[in-house]
Amino acid sequence: AAAYVLWGVLPLYLRLLRHVPASQILAHRVLWSVVMLVVVALLFRRVRTIVASVTWRTLLLLSASASLIALNWLVYIWAVQNAHVLDASLGYFINPLVNVALGVMVLSERVRRIQWVAIALAALGVGVMALSNGSSIWISLVLALTFGFYGLIRKVVAIDALGGLLIETILL
Repeated sequence: AAAYVLWGVLPLYLRLLRHVPASQILAHRVLWSVVMLVVVALLFRRVRTIVASVTWRTLLLLSASASLIALNWLVYIWAVQNAHVLDASLGYFINPLVNVALGVMVLSERVRRIQWVAIALAALGVGVMALSNGSSIWISLVLALTFGFYGLIRKVVAIDALGGLLIETILL
């Protein structure tokens, strides 16, 4: 519940920081996340395990996922600072549809008929919202696609959540 409350308050905070460039806010987020994640990895004595799990393939995939999440954060921060909160929100409504599409097309996941009905209804709802908003759909699409492909990469990379997040953040 606290995470959802904080996520809901974040746009208000970012709006207050509209005089600060989005790239600077992102840089602070990365810097302080590295500090926090290193402390967590040290406290849980996970540093050796994380280092041992790093391969060139892992680094390559985490570099790609880090780039995607950084672009996602940057566009989100910019959107909120420039009064495009609805466009940003729409992106996160589109994201589950992107996730399903990637799961079916890339991971060969099966979808049952009733699930296709639910997907169609969700797509219809998102379409209606996009058309009625009449605003910057590019923000919504960038957020949905970057987060969707980020999730796909993180699903296939051979590293646990803490290790992946720590290495991604260090790479950024």
